[in-house]
Amino acid sequence: MNRVILIMLVHLSLIHAQDELLELIIEEKDISIPVQATFKATRIVNAQSIELPRPKTLEFMILHRFGSMKDRFYNLFGMDEAVIRFDLKYGFNDKLSFGVGRSSLDKTYDFFTKVKLLNQTNGQNPIPVSVGIFSKVEIQSIDKDLAMIDRLTFDLQALISRKMNRSLSLQIMPTLIHKNLVEDEDALHDLFSLGIGGRMKLTNRTSINFDTFLPLGHRPNSFIQSWGLGCDIETGGHVFQLMVTNAQGSYESKYVEHATGRFENLNLYLGFNISRVFSL
Repeated sequence: MNRVILIMLVHLSLIHAQDELLELIIEEKDISIPVQATFKATRIVNAQSIELPRPKTLEFMILHRFGSMKDRFYNLFGMDEAVIRFDLKYGFNDKLSFGVGRSSLDKTYDFFTKVKLLNQTNGQNPIPVSVGIFSKVEIQSIDKDLAMIDRLTFDLQALISRKMNRSLSLQIMPTLIHKNLVEDEDALHDLFSLGIGGRMKLTNRTSINFDTFLPLGHRPNSFIQSWGLGCDIETGGHVFQLMVTNAQGSYESKYVEHATGRFENLNLYLGFNISRVFSL
């Protein structure tokens, strides 16, 4: 009799444990889980990604663009004519970052912010996309005779991204660039474009990335649509990005509106981005 009672008690306890496990699984399905690592770096190739520096960290990035490859071995595929940009940005939290930068091209300084308004989630009531805002003020200093107001260019972008699956991420970037000073009286002060970028994961530490910007509205006949194709290599403390692009400038007004390269005669630019993160 005692054995029968003991067997029944064990059986009931197992049923109770299974019910608790089932309830736990159901509750976990009801949790909204933020999507992580839509992109591995704060840049896709040339373009900004939805990613911010981690909270309470300082990220130092070097953006190096060689000269045109059209002269081939004469200038070692552009390596004799490089331009470089440094930027330093700080992540206040997982929603806000601020940074400063300087490019040797046109001796341009800039101040920028990136704000994440919405984060993609899975689970109960999923949010299908991440949304952010990127804004920048550029100050061109190569022409010492210009008034300060004429040196300024303003950039504003919406960053709308989605991690489609473990391997594929996509992003669109409605973009406005306002120039206080334009080249001639027929040129527009406000230039709109639509950026498209993506990442295809190859291994746990490598991916192929691309971005391009489609002009919206009038552009001169000499305008060339910008694009970049790159490879991300994650090496622990930093992300190394190799690329080929038709824009030598690595800040917004240059790579969106002033691409100069074409496939003819290999008039393209090799380059790389490398970032290092410091915890504060």
